[in-house]
Amino acid sequence: MKADDESGQVLLLALGFLVFFGLVIGALLTFADTSVHSAERLREQRDSVYATDGAMDAAIQVGRSDRGVGAYGDARCQQPGSSSPTPVLLTTTATTADGTVASVICNWSPDPLQPDRTVTYTSFVDPATPLVRTTVTYHDSGGTVPDVNILSWTYCGHDAGACP
Repeated sequence: MKADDESGQVLLLALGFLVFFGLVIGALLTFADTSVHSAERLREQRDSVYATDGAMDAAIQVGRSDRGVGAYGDARCQQPGSSSPTPVLLTTTATTADGTVASVICNWSPDPLQPDRTVTYTSFVDPATPLVRTTVTYHDSGGTVPDVNILSWTYCGHDAGACP
């Protein structure tokens, strides 16, 4: 074997390229797998938010057509026989194409002397975690369908502590 003999160097270069590209492809496959899982989780979260937004819109429209929602003594926002407001499930729900169902509860403003109804709606997919909270004022002094002011529309996220 001579000092300037280059036989076998091609083999070392080929092995080096194989190891390098094997590591690069392995890292790319890891990123691709993470991306697929992230997209799946985002889709689930988006379905939950769409369902809660739809249920919230439906609840606001029910309040427009039914002037009893949020009014003093409304059974849907007050426990029967109680003078304090307690949340009770409304019949407004929304379902997405994947079967995600959201429900809405309401809390009413207990001041019967106010000419307007102020109602706070909270929508849920999981009963333990509120996703959207909206405060609405209905102005019943107008025509047949009351005007509505949406005072706040808060996305609580998937963290139960975000909407106290």
